[in-house]
Amino acid sequence: MTAAVLYRWKLKPGRAAEFEAAWTEGTRRIHQACGSYGAILHCGEDGLYWSYAAWPSEAVRKACFAAHDWFTQDCFQTMQACIAERFDEIPLSVARDQMQARTPGCDVPVLTTDRLLLRPLRQDDATALLPALQDADTMKYWSRAPVDGLAEAREYLAGSTRSSTVRCWAITRPPTPDDALGWVVLIDRKSGVAETGYIIRPDTRRHGYVNEAVRRVLDHGFSALGLRRIYADTDPDNAGSIAVLSKLGFVEEGRLRAQWETHIGVRDSLIFGLLRSDWCAPHNDQVDGRAGTVSTD
Repeated sequence: MTAAVLYRWKLKPGRAAEFEAAWTEGTRRIHQACGSYGAILHCGEDGLYWSYAAWPSEAVRKACFAAHDWFTQDCFQTMQACIAERFDEIPLSVARDQMQARTPGCDVPVLTTDRLLLRPLRQDDATALLPALQDADTMKYWSRAPVDGLAEAREYLAGSTRSSTVRCWAITRPPTPDDALGWVVLIDRKSGVAETGYIIRPDTRRHGYVNEAVRRVLDHGFSALGLRRIYADTDPDNAGSIAVLSKLGFVEEGRLRAQWETHIGVRDSLIFGLLRSDWCAPHNDQVDGRAGTVSTD
């Protein structure tokens, strides 16, 4: 069941602008990492700040805060420094949702390759993608454990379908455009820079679909979007993903030790980068990875 939380704060004098900027950045990070539905910040006539944050479920919210030490991060520390008094949180269960859907700021155009049609990912793609999201081997190096069922899969995909900073393409074949084989994502990180990730269903591996789909998305990122840099963050033991990145021309730039606390333990991270100046015309190498880097969680 969709969950929500109400927060209230009284701020120190003259800290409103600083607090609002830190709240915005913190909310963005939580949304991207955990697939929350986002939040709204209000200021009352009495000067109190109220925030309404919505989540796919209370379990997803608790798991997010258990997996991430948010309050050691700079934006959350800034928020704390601006607060004079914090009031108790009010947990809620959403009984009816009549809020108008917001049009994502990101344009996700349909892209094509010789064999594939890449279209915007939809929440109802959860049914087709469930075999990937429930597969222990596919999800081993992912940013979360396998999902429990279809409802959890739908909730998880919401983070990639309701965002103004995430472009996510479902990988499909033209004869069956409703059958999502996997996805490729571009996540806006800063001006001119995006992060990519990808996943593929177990039954469609070894056909070169990931390589072909990611190549097309990279081309779109560098040409249509004008990105100067696209990078990927992957587990050092994820040989399939590393093979994809290497074939596409990504350069291994560094290793972040103990970067992620995941369902298989604390893991290092390898960063692979590709610059627009590195990018060359597509070729016919066919490599397929089991799973990609991070999702938009």
